[in-house]
Amino acid sequence: MATVSNVANAAENDKKTVGKSAVEMPKQCKDLFSETENLIAEAERQPGTHTQVNKIRSKLNQSKKQILEMELATQIKSCNVALAKLTSMKQQQQ
Repeated sequence: MATVSNVANAAENDKKTVGKSAVEMPKQCKDLFSETENLIAEAERQPGTHTQVNKIRSKLNQSKKQILEMELATQIKSCNVALAKLTSMKQQQQ
């Protein structure tokens, strides 16, 4: 299930600065995490990958926390980049 892990890493690795936590998560981040949760749900149903789900979900939760610690503009940019990468990966699999 490298796809979910790669998306979580993309969101995490794109951070540039750390600021105050935002009160509300930007739409881009909500969309990203929703899509990622959908992939995790799919992984739970797959033989062989379901054993990795807890590790993947933990990594996603870490990424969420780190993104929420960023400045709002950086949150938006990071989630946009990760969402674009996720979309690209999904298109390549079709």
